[in-house]
Amino acid sequence: MLDALISFNKKTLILFPNIDAGSKEMVRVMRKKGVEQHPNFRAVKHVPFEQFIQLVSHAGCMIGNSSCGVREAGAFGTPVINLGTRQTGRETGENVLHVRDADTQNKIYHALELQFGKRYPCSKIYGDGNAVPRILKFLQNIDLDEPLQKTFRFPPVKECISQDIDHILETQSALAVDLGGTNLRVAIVSMKGKIVKKYTQANPKTYEARIELILRMCVEATLEAVDFNCRVLGVGISTGGRVNPQEGVVLHSTKLIQEWSSVDLRTPISDKLHLPVWVENDGNCAALAERKFGHGKGAENFVTVITGTGIGGGIVQHGELIHGSSFCAAELGHIMVSLDGPECSCGGRGCVEAYASGLALQREAKRLHDEDLLLAEGMSLKKEEPVSAIDLINAARHGNTKADAVLRTAGNALGIGIVNILHTVNPSLVILSGVLASFYESPVQQVIGQRALSSAQGIRVVTSDLEEPALLGAASMVLDYTTRRTY
Repeated sequence: MLDALISFNKKTLILFPNIDAGSKEMVRVMRKKGVEQHPNFRAVKHVPFEQFIQLVSHAGCMIGNSSCGVREAGAFGTPVINLGTRQTGRETGENVLHVRDADTQNKIYHALELQFGKRYPCSKIYGDGNAVPRILKFLQNIDLDEPLQKTFRFPPVKECISQDIDHILETQSALAVDLGGTNLRVAIVSMKGKIVKKYTQANPKTYEARIELILRMCVEATLEAVDFNCRVLGVGISTGGRVNPQEGVVLHSTKLIQEWSSVDLRTPISDKLHLPVWVENDGNCAALAERKFGHGKGAENFVTVITGTGIGGGIVQHGELIHGSSFCAAELGHIMVSLDGPECSCGGRGCVEAYASGLALQREAKRLHDEDLLLAEGMSLKKEEPVSAIDLINAARHGNTKADAVLRTAGNALGIGIVNILHTVNPSLVILSGVLASFYESPVQQVIGQRALSSAQGIRVVTSDLEEPALLGAASMVLDYTTRRTY
């Protein structure tokens, strides 16, 4: 609160706390902040009642957790910011704006901007000043010769007409974190899947630096969310590797993210932000994104296949993710399609990822380039840049038969892997996601037509329309929980 008042830069009268439990610590903090020396503050221990009432009636705003804010201040129409939960359950007038999490400087500052200088209609919920005449009239009508029977008359419960800063920040949103092999990204995501703001930094190589950066970026985004009229409900994290979502722990990392095994992500972030935290594998996050915002919306059974640097994905059955007994379900890139294929990053051979991933295509592009077999007529390469999967695709489009053969093999491998998925979990829909998705859609459909059982022939294959599946999937874990969906 004091930090918000210092930033707000208005003349402020500060009353020291009463002698209650914890008051000494409050005074210590106030003096540490220099309230007695600050040019905008006048700190006092006591104000006579008559003067205090005059101050309340003329104040531009009253802030704190005093009962005076919800009772006497309303009679003057003085704007009040009630901090914390001390007054929870008490009836308050429309002049009161609640900030429940009172340690959030940005929310308090935003509340000051909304309340300072406003005047409200006088509130009479705690009396209109005419109690004495009514009591006298009541006593005059009592027959003192008759015994009195005490009766209870409970007033009707009135709908609270005060305001809450969290209701004013109407855009309920999630903080989404995407931990990739190269970049670390944080985004504020609205309930409708709009990315309000995105923050990107290079992903550090060490555990300590990575955790420190995640916390710093999350704190920055949470504070800035108030400026975008967003109420952050929680944090969702998408990360490569095998994840235990029940505990919020990364069990085993991919080779692209170093020092990232047996890492508890939930505890440090939740402790820092005081928000609930969800953690999930990036492939599963892509499926969650489709379930809430993409082609999977309304589908009970579908599979998402990510075609990027690696091959991954997620399986949704009866509307929920399949995790498996040891959280390694849906390792779609490691479905074996050949007994003696190229070596995979997992140590095995013949995996889909060893044929169809971006790294596999880059490997083949480099091989053809080293043999002077990559370039086709009308095609050029930038000397300063290494060859990539895109160069291989361009070569095939320019009529390079060897590049075309590599891509046909990759498409067949991915198609056979997906046929195996169809025969195992029988989804109604396959969604291809990632940078290579549009290229693979047609080859996969052809392989399904040639190799799938007749009962699986009608399964749709589509390309994802989502630009940020990892971030949207991470956000969906938070947003689904707030709408009472079990995750």
